[in-house]
Amino acid sequence: MLRRIALVLLCLAMLSGCWSRRELNDLLIVLGIAVDWQDGKYLVSYQVVNPNEIATKSNSTYRAPGILYQEAGNTLFEASRALTTRAPRLLYYGHLQLFVVSEEIARRGLSGVVDSTLRNNEARMDYNVVVARGVNAEDILKLYTPLEKLPTYSMQQSLQRSEKEWAPSVAVNMDKMLHLIKSDGQQLVLTGIVIKGDRKKADKRTNLDGFDPAAYYQYRGLGAFKGDRLIGWLNQKESKGYSDLTDIMGSTSLELPCEDKHYTGIEITASKTKIVPKLKDGKLSYKIKLITTGDVVENSCNSVNLVDPSVFPKLEQKATEIIKENAEAAMKWAQDNHTDIVGLGIWTKRKYPKHWKGITEQWDDVGFPAAEVSYEVKMKINTTGTIGNSISPDQKGG
Repeated sequence: MLRRIALVLLCLAMLSGCWSRRELNDLLIVLGIAVDWQDGKYLVSYQVVNPNEIATKSNSTYRAPGILYQEAGNTLFEASRALTTRAPRLLYYGHLQLFVVSEEIARRGLSGVVDSTLRNNEARMDYNVVVARGVNAEDILKLYTPLEKLPTYSMQQSLQRSEKEWAPSVAVNMDKMLHLIKSDGQQLVLTGIVIKGDRKKADKRTNLDGFDPAAYYQYRGLGAFKGDRLIGWLNQKESKGYSDLTDIMGSTSLELPCEDKHYTGIEITASKTKIVPKLKDGKLSYKIKLITTGDVVENSCNSVNLVDPSVFPKLEQKATEIIKENAEAAMKWAQDNHTDIVGLGIWTKRKYPKHWKGITEQWDDVGFPAAEVSYEVKMKINTTGTIGNSISPDQKGG
């Protein structure tokens, strides 16, 4: 018995340490990665935390909250190893928040770019991926942002919030991106990010002087892919339709026009989408059912009397028409560009797996563009907030 106890204690003593342990002081905590194409190589930028600046409560040091390390290489792994010639610590990817690729990289193809990161067992798969539009990807990580010291955290939070409350954005993480690239029934879509304002001041601390930053980031448009290559951009109307068709819309706004450029504002509070495929005589057709609920959140229309119950069916009809128009616009763009970003192929594979096997290879170029699509849209307005009618425009002047 004593021998067994001694043996157990010996084993525990041998396992008490971690052979792969690395001290925090030996690491560079990477929060953002940006990839550009320069001179026939990948230019990789790593935004790492400046721990001394983040820890301090004052800004008396006037040092940047992060440090940007850059190196070029034929692969991302080569670039990361080349950093050892100038970086005092090892890169650590366990807290990576944002992966930014330039538009040129996205059009060249993403597979080679993400492979190295995926093989790194320290990197989690929940960081978001976006495409820099009209600007180098590295510039996104250099931007000084208000409220948050590190731009990557600000951008990640804004993207995830925007997806929930403003439909023309999608927060795609690396795990979902890989799934869509490899999927044979739905293509990838990523959100675009731009820098607005004075770009020359974007990477300077003076960008934050005053109430209005000289330069700021903004998410704009959805980039549609075919395979791993970016092929084009959806506008705001098409992006809203995409979010609805793919059942990821949480909340957004609808503006119902009335007289003299006034509007009734509707907040979409819930949306549910179901796509029903039908196979007849070897031809596929689809009915898309969109069920939406919302509230009146603003009204500047004299002709819209919110106290009158008969007004609500009219508002619901107008909202239904806009929702359908958005969905049709997104579907038309996708079919015209031969890329099934909507996921009709996924629904087809679920219901008709045998038929799907025979059309998979030619789906995006032949089957999807020829698919017949009809829509069934229902809209229910629940409340008008805490009041009935607002002050009408002609009453505001006193």
